Amino acid sequence: MEKNIDKILKELTLKEKASLLSGGDFWQTEAVERLDIPSIFLVDGPHGVRYVADRHHADPAKKATCFPTAVNLAASWDLAIIEKVAAALAEEAKALGVDVLLGPGINIKRSPLGGRNFEYFSEDPFLSARLAVKFIRTVQKNGIGTSLKHYTANNQEYKRFSIDAQIDERPLREIYLAAFEKVVKEANPWTIMAAYNQINGDFATENEYLLKDILRDEWGHDNLIVSDWWAVHNRVKALKAGLDLEMPGPDPVNDQKIVEAVEAGELAEEKVDESVTRILDLILKAQSTTKEKNELPAAEHHQLAREVAAETIILLKNQGDLLPLTEAKLEEKESLLVVGELAEEVRYQGIGSSQVNPTRLDTHYQALEDKFSEQLKLHYTPGYSSEAEREENENLKEKALREAENKDYVIIYAGLPDKVEAEGYDRDDMQLPEAQNQLIKEIAAANPNIIVVLNNGSAVDLREWIDNVSAVIEAGLPGQAGALALADIIAGEVNPSAKLAESYPLQLEDNPSYLNFPGSSGTVRYGEGIYIGYRYYDKKNQELLFPFGYGLSYTEFAYRALEAPDHLEAGEKLKVKVLIENTGLFKGKEIVQLYISQNNPGLDRPPKELKAFGKIELDAGEKQWLELEVDHQDLAYYHPDAGWIVEADQFKIMIGASSRDIKFTEEIQVESRQRLKALTAETPLEDWLADPLGKKAVTEVLSSEQIEEAGFFKPWPIYRLHFFAADQVSLEEIEEILDIYRDL
Repeated sequence: MEKNIDKILKELTLKEKASLLSGGDFWQTEAVERLDIPSIFLVDGPHGVRYVADRHHADPAKKATCFPTAVNLAASWDLAIIEKVAAALAEEAKALGVDVLLGPGINIKRSPLGGRNFEYFSEDPFLSARLAVKFIRTVQKNGIGTSLKHYTANNQEYKRFSIDAQIDERPLREIYLAAFEKVVKEANPWTIMAAYNQINGDFATENEYLLKDILRDEWGHDNLIVSDWWAVHNRVKALKAGLDLEMPGPDPVNDQKIVEAVEAGELAEEKVDESVTRILDLILKAQSTTKEKNELPAAEHHQLAREVAAETIILLKNQGDLLPLTEAKLEEKESLLVVGELAEEVRYQGIGSSQVNPTRLDTHYQALEDKFSEQLKLHYTPGYSSEAEREENENLKEKALREAENKDYVIIYAGLPDKVEAEGYDRDDMQLPEAQNQLIKEIAAANPNIIVVLNNGSAVDLREWIDNVSAVIEAGLPGQAGALALADIIAGEVNPSAKLAESYPLQLEDNPSYLNFPGSSGTVRYGEGIYIGYRYYDKKNQELLFPFGYGLSYTEFAYRALEAPDHLEAGEKLKVKVLIENTGLFKGKEIVQLYISQNNPGLDRPPKELKAFGKIELDAGEKQWLELEVDHQDLAYYHPDAGWIVEADQFKIMIGASSRDIKFTEEIQVESRQRLKALTAETPLEDWLADPLGKKAVTEVLSSEQIEEAGFFKPWPIYRLHFFAADQVSLEEIEEILDIYRDL
């Protein structure tokens, strides 16, 4: 294929152009043999390359390394880990002849029930953006394209092909578009995938406001926009709105609609040419990387998957330092009982389009046996079965109870079955299967040394037994080598350092989306606005099972000092240093989080918002300074009348080990060149006085006595003061206030 796209455009017929705007088959773009335009492969790839040649999926995907899923990768809070995984995925894509990986997914975890939560990073857009930027830059630096998805508000599976997400402008911008904006501007993904759902009345694939006005014109994205598979309803409308490529294909009916729309003068051929140009540009970029179709470095990448998984597994509880089970601890111990169907039937990834055919799969029991068989005698019993009836599960439980009574340690593997958590439908509740809960409760009553390992893709309710077990490990969905990584952590060969990238509420009813999720009558109202996740729980001072950013270590960290400026000029980056000391007995890593809040915002803001984080590794007894940096614009919030704005105000800098474990709080005066001019004659006097510029204008005209005497009339629009408080405030004074405000 020639590199002169303009020349190719002139040689293409209108019919050929239209054919390029839909796929050539399920995973490939259309080829035009006459002009030597090849097809390229786009395959699923958030945590492993899922190459399926058969559009009907009758044949399994080609084998590839299944790395930890997004829920785990986010828990690492580690850009170096993301970089390693992304580089490995690019390498495997080249070996398999893949051109574009369909990922990462950065939709916000609005509810714990979201069936696809395991594919997404976080409830927080800042964390999601930082991880996705590193992922995309790394994959594309290695010559493979990415597809940032699913744009946008794809936060549930219930009626996902049609549901209309009704979202006000501010939460749309601050929560659901914020990560996309950062990634588009900082990583320039080769493609962006438009979602299935509607947003405020228009399908994502046909939403001109989102695709053209925001993504194209405002953010400057000029690369390809592709539909999610079968997400296009009106092909011509989608093309006009900015969507380039319809997948899958071929779709001769829609191709013909494009031809007819051009011939009828309904659609400008220049619009078709713009989209064809982007497709040809993508093909050229893909062709510039040699796809060698070599054997995968399976053994090497399996070891990498193990190392990565170890950085993504979270220690939630460790009462009495039961863990780790070091050689010294095991000297006087004899036995370890492993309980749980999931110890053998491993849950390591989610179900759906991201499902990878692993090159190898380790089981938990085998990993533990390999690790501990020289020190302990291991026993296994299933304890429960996801397919069994109640009576059979009772029998399995009773056998496990008898086994557990005289064992030194019991490790119970629990979690959500495949059929509960998958693409295509949402969860019904936050509960583990009842057979598992009963098993854990009763074994905990019989043996004090209980370690519970969880395999799940989002928050679960653990209140039935959390207080009665000694240790809890959130293993998530850790990929094909997760069992080995977990054994390394249990043995103390790896010190856990991961932290939650989402809040774990006590119960589903505490979640801010509870009253609105998943909607009815074809719509879902995002009534919680900007208050999702920790933003909501902090605002309500809501008790949590585990807060955002939480995770334990086998060692302890002391936050010794904070160096931060007390003043920040307009446009200046905020730079702080935190002194961290490892005061425990093990080498370990700590994830340090920086949150901000604004003292007197023009619009209400959350009590804290994540704006920086860093991970530091320290030997026992070692201390080091960790530097954190915040862009000035990251202090902004979105005002519907003014866009993104940083107000001159006092801000709080909060340094914490989690969103609920704040170690330092410092005040800083932030200056800004931006001025929020949202006040009018119809604005109440009390709002004028609450706004810095408004107060300045009012106090330049009215005396403190006049303001005080206005008293009862402060809630009235300022222009009405002349009618109701004429003896205190004249019409001329009101007009002078308005003039001063306009000139500030």
